[in-house]
Amino acid sequence: MKYRFSKLGKAFDVDHRNFWSHLSRVNNMMVIMNISMFFLTGLVTTGYFYTFYSLGCAAVVGMGILVPTTLIRRLFYYWIFLIIEFLGFYYLAASVIYWVNTSS
Repeated sequence: MKYRFSKLGKAFDVDHRNFWSHLSRVNNMMVIMNISMFFLTGLVTTGYFYTFYSLGCAAVVGMGILVPTTLIRRLFYYWIFLIIEFLGFYYLAASVIYWVNTSS
C-alpha cells in the first residue's frame, strides 16, 4: 500500500500542473453553470441554500488554486480540494433536482 501511494505521489509530482489546471477549468465551469442556471434566470428561491453551498465550495477550491503554497505539489492537498469540488457538484445536482421537482 505504501509503495502504491509513493508511486501515485511521484506521478502526481510530475504532472501536477495538468491536474491543477484541469481542476481550475472544471471549477470555473461549475461557477458559470451555477450562476446561469439559478441566478440569471431568477430561480433562486428564498430559504433554499444548496446553490449558495455549491458556490461556496467553488470559492474554497478557487482560493486553494490561487493561493501560492509549497503544498501545491502534494497529492493529499490536491485530494482535499478535489473532494470539496465533488461536494460542490453534489450541491449543484441537488439544486437541479429541486428545480425539476418544483417545476420552476
